[in-house]
Amino acid sequence: MPIEPNPYDRPDLLDLRKNQDDPLVLYIIVRKSLGMDVGKIAAQVGHGVGMLMGRYHDFGQLQMVIDRDYLAANRWKIDTTKEWLDTSYRKVVLEASDKDWEKLKEQLDVFLVKDAGLTEVEPGSETVLIPWPMKKSEAPKLIQRLQVLKTRVSGV
Repeated sequence: MPIEPNPYDRPDLLDLRKNQDDPLVLYIIVRKSLGMDVGKIAAQVGHGVGMLMGRYHDFGQLQMVIDRDYLAANRWKIDTTKEWLDTSYRKVVLEASDKDWEKLKEQLDVFLVKDAGLTEVEPGSETVLIPWPMKKSEAPKLIQRLQVLKTRVSGV
């Protein structure tokens, strides 16, 4: 069976990403208090990134028919995400306490993943927040002080 090549692994793009002073970053924020296992976290992150990319593609397809004022107000989302895809593609997975979680929802334009509750967490549990990509230097202080997620898969 054929393996789909990753278009972001081209040598020229790898060199570009390696030498960036202020890269665009997609911050992925996991709710620490839920104690999700690594597989559950991976699934929730996948949902969140899928939501972001779906909205990005919706904006692109709707440019011809969407409300011009709405498009103008949200143009930065399209432009920044395209630039992130073309030049950076960096992702950082962080963990947040419940207190920080609430602040993030109030302060940022985010995608909020809520779980269906079929496995580990209660239905409607808020599991992952994903803001639009942003310059590392422009990340709000709240994001800058969050810790990197510390979940590991042990070897067999």
